[in-house]
Amino acid sequence: MRAMYLANYFVAGCIACSLLGWVASLHLIAFRAVLCLLAVIAIAWGLSWLLDFSLSKLLKISVADLQALLIGGLAMLLIGLGVFLCT
Repeated sequence: MRAMYLANYFVAGCIACSLLGWVASLHLIAFRAVLCLLAVIAIAWGLSWLLDFSLSKLLKISVADLQALLIGGLAMLLIGLGVFLCT
């Protein structure tokens, strides 16, 4: 059951990244706003990798689960951007 929830979140994240790419293609100001949002997400993602042990204690999950979520987040971002760039 847990894998099904994670798969749903993964698909939702891919759709969200594709939607952000579509919004960014509409107007230059929207592109800049989405670019700033992606920069904030990238900084938070990088800090999560650097602080994985303390963050896993805060979230009360194992380090391996946190790293799996971070890798899944990167895959969501890459698939979503890939869909945007290919359309």
